[in-house]
Amino acid sequence: MIRALVVDIDGTLSDRNRVLCPAAVKALRMIKTPVILATGNTHCFTRTASVLLGTPRIFIAENGGVVSHSEDEMEILADLQICEEAYQKLAEKFALQRYNSGRYRFTDIALQRNFDVQAAILHAREHNLPVDIIDTSYAVHIKDRRVDKGTGLRRVAERMGVDLRDFAAIGDSHSDLAMFELAGFRAAVANACQELKDVSDFVAQARYGEGFAEIVGHMIKEDML
Repeated sequence: MIRALVVDIDGTLSDRNRVLCPAAVKALRMIKTPVILATGNTHCFTRTASVLLGTPRIFIAENGGVVSHSEDEMEILADLQICEEAYQKLAEKFALQRYNSGRYRFTDIALQRNFDVQAAILHAREHNLPVDIIDTSYAVHIKDRRVDKGTGLRRVAERMGVDLRDFAAIGDSHSDLAMFELAGFRAAVANACQELKDVSDFVAQARYGEGFAEIVGHMIKEDML
């Protein structure tokens, strides 16, 4: 039996335009076990999403840089200054544009997807910058290399007293790989990147939120939930 789920938001519960899928919301309401949201978005965005979706105030934001353990306790796991310094160096070569959500961010920098991301990744490696550059297909994130969604999941699992192998992870992008490596059951929606599908125990035929609903239906059918 799965004791908790860790679920990405953009591209997993929402569609390409970041609109929540009704099928996903309906499926969430069917789940009795805790659902932990895990996203690259900000703490305030994720808290609001958890309120609207009816999930706990336990969640992972900023790709593992920020973890919420309750309504009153937030843990910061990454260093924004590392990202700021890397941003300044990358901006010397690339025309980077920040999203205006920056004032709400504690640990990473979100950029618009209007530059050569692969070239920037290569540049960061060649210059030994201590950051990862992640393209989620919704934004590009410069984040502290020491943290990821897996780091956040470890902290959440420890505080919840739930073994990592008792988690199910559901997602769509490269940023979800770290939590997939830890969870006991891994499932990807049809629009997921191939790398995520390759390590999944189940891949939905449907895309986005409809795919999430399909995964939940599969887990219920298999008596996992």
